[in-house]
Amino acid sequence: MFDDDVTWLRQVHGTTVVVVTRPGEHAGAEADAAVTNLPGCKLAVRTADCVPIVLVGEGTVGVVHAGWRGLAAGVVQATIEAMHGDVVRAEIGPHIRVGCYEFGVEDLDEVTAALGDRVRGTTTWGAPALDLTAGVRAVLQAVPRVDDAGACRACTDLYFSWRARKETERFATFAWMS
Repeated sequence: MFDDDVTWLRQVHGTTVVVVTRPGEHAGAEADAAVTNLPGCKLAVRTADCVPIVLVGEGTVGVVHAGWRGLAAGVVQATIEAMHGDVVRAEIGPHIRVGCYEFGVEDLDEVTAALGDRVRGTTTWGAPALDLTAGVRAVLQAVPRVDDAGACRACTDLYFSWRARKETERFATFAWMS
């Protein structure tokens, strides 16, 4: 799948973060985030509709797979903690956006209980929706710089989307320190 020196994860929609101390360490681990402070350690997460996030610190880097369950459970906060709070920039990659993310009311109530009403939204066709972007921005509010690719995976066939088209392919988001 990846070269031996890449730490790729089997995402499970949880809050487990692995700390990588040598290239390829924890490759294939069940986790939703990885961090390192060592040059040459390549980190990767795979996503379709979930949010890929790269966190950059003065001396650390991390990657996060933030699905609704992990986001509500605190995967982003756990990653920032594993980076010892050393996060000066966050990059939010393409993911499903509120206008396309129809969401069940009971699950939406669960996410809202964890992240607040800001995550409630409406699809373009008027159904209840989850605003993952608002949830991610809420947990990143203390990060000085947050950049967002702004792309919706469901609105175009440029990106893979399980929810929109039942596609099983994934994109990989990589980060490393040189």
